[in-house]
Amino acid sequence: MKKRVISAIIAIAIFLPLVIIGGIWFKIALCIVAVLGMKEFLNLPTEAKRPKYVDSVFYALILLLVFMDEKRYIYYFLTFLAPMLLVIYCNDNKKYNADESFKLTGMTLLLGVVFHEFYLIREKSLYLFIYLFLITIFTDTYAHLGGTLIGKHKLAPKISPNKTWEGSIIGGIFGTLIAATFYYIAISSNVSVFGLLLVTLVLSSLGQLGDLFFSAVKRNHKIKDFSNIMPGHGGVLDRLDSIIFVIIGYILLIGII
Repeated sequence: MKKRVISAIIAIAIFLPLVIIGGIWFKIALCIVAVLGMKEFLNLPTEAKRPKYVDSVFYALILLLVFMDEKRYIYYFLTFLAPMLLVIYCNDNKKYNADESFKLTGMTLLLGVVFHEFYLIREKSLYLFIYLFLITIFTDTYAHLGGTLIGKHKLAPKISPNKTWEGSIIGGIFGTLIAATFYYIAISSNVSVFGLLLVTLVLSSLGQLGDLFFSAVKRNHKIKDFSNIMPGHGGVLDRLDSIIFVIIGYILLIGII
């Protein structure tokens, strides 16, 4: 517990000022975190013995995606093309093959696009950025609390044995109410309360799905955490699993609403 608290305080002390400041320094911080997240994925146990230059290409691609401009299609094209060319160049199934290429390309696009959206959302509104994070923070907090106190029915026992339906529902309710209240007070009161609650609930649910998705990845590779960069908390992907899916949901919903 002591390690969790200390590492959390250090992380907040480093990133909170950067979030508040925004701009290029925040984007550089996002690049560092994105690369660390990609490193955790590249370091997952696998039978393939990838050459170092393959990993270097994926690091470069994720940086390009975080820094990409309005001509997104160019960056997406490069992200698909480069890994395919590496398969042809390497030409060794024991080192790097087409299946590995598709898997790594998918994670590169996921992390690159999400971290790019982190930056765009922060530049659009600090309060909107906070709102999205509040959804995951309070959903996770109350889901854990509810599951501990009254949880009986397992949500996904093969993926995450400790999660329960009771905890999930309680987390969704409180995460939605608290985050939506913040939005209404700090961002805009000229919104449909029902619509705001519904959108926030959908994002809260997606956040919980993100948690389960990355838990499934860890279970498939028989690891507890993606890394130990934050003692007591795990790695970048352990801490940002929920917000990654919340951001994806926000991108989709903002295009519909």
